[in-house]
Amino acid sequence: MAHLAFVFCCLVWGTSFILLERVTHVFAPVEIAIWRMLSGAAVVGAFWWFRAGEFRLRRRDWASMILAALLFTAPPQVIQAYVLSQGYGHSFFGTMVAAIPLLTILVSIPMLGILPTPRELVGVLGGLACMWMIVDDGVDRGMSTWLLALTFAIPLSSAVSNTFIKWKLPHVPAAPLTATLLVAASLALLPLQVSTPALEAMRIAGPPSAPVTPLAVLYLLLLGVVASGLSTMIFIWLILKRGPLFAGMTTYVVPVLALLWGTVDHETISVRQMVAIGGVLAMVALVQVGSRPVVAAMEAEPFSADMHQGTVAEPLVAVVPTREFAAPNALVAPHESQVA
Repeated sequence: MAHLAFVFCCLVWGTSFILLERVTHVFAPVEIAIWRMLSGAAVVGAFWWFRAGEFRLRRRDWASMILAALLFTAPPQVIQAYVLSQGYGHSFFGTMVAAIPLLTILVSIPMLGILPTPRELVGVLGGLACMWMIVDDGVDRGMSTWLLALTFAIPLSSAVSNTFIKWKLPHVPAAPLTATLLVAASLALLPLQVSTPALEAMRIAGPPSAPVTPLAVLYLLLLGVVASGLSTMIFIWLILKRGPLFAGMTTYVVPVLALLWGTVDHETISVRQMVAIGGVLAMVALVQVGSRPVVAAMEAEPFSADMHQGTVAEPLVAVVPTREFAAPNALVAPHESQVA
């Protein structure tokens, strides 16, 4: 079931970039983020509601979830819509997610106390060098340093968020965790959305007087319900069951799909960009070489049950470096442990 969830996330996120670019011509970045998260939370919240009696959020979990919503959920939603609205093509920004697995190794050093192996260190440094090729390609396309920095903040935020979730809230099921994160993040953005001077000062006020078309509303609804709601819930389930590095392996496929959609839209895809992506994926593969599967002695549970039932058991199969798998799961053993 984890592999089906993996494929679903890849397909959804690989396609979401082109849909998001379409709606940026109609809606403002903050407006897009709020509607995406609220509609996604509504679907996931309904899923949680029917089984609400089986899990209740604990008071001590709220601080971690609100922190994750404010730092790792709300800003990337706005940044992603903003950078795509700049007109440089969705295929370019879709390739940036390839850095997530490598950045996950880096952020695991301060957050989980895990030092990379020599192989992992080579993979990280080589992958970052390839990512620099993509950044250099962006400079040649006329992108500012600030825009590229914002773009790079998206995969960095994802890497930190994935590790934080596995670290702090492992016992919180995917459905309540996803719904809470989305609602808290959208509420945090509401004051900004109603402050026109603040939006104009930050240059995220959006297109002036753009007509709202039924197609744009449909795209926004799909982004919210499927991309921000269902796929986020499934992705968090993957993090909790298989770890942040395994879940981050969706970046094997997402950049390729982004490039394919770019060719459909006749976007400019440079040879340097394709070589860089190939290099990044090769470095991610290098990191995975030598990692042995860890099979937990537990009985498989239905996928839908894991969405709303808390679990502190180890994943069935975790294709992650042994040291990384062992450290976070050591935190999972006691019932009092937290991971998010």
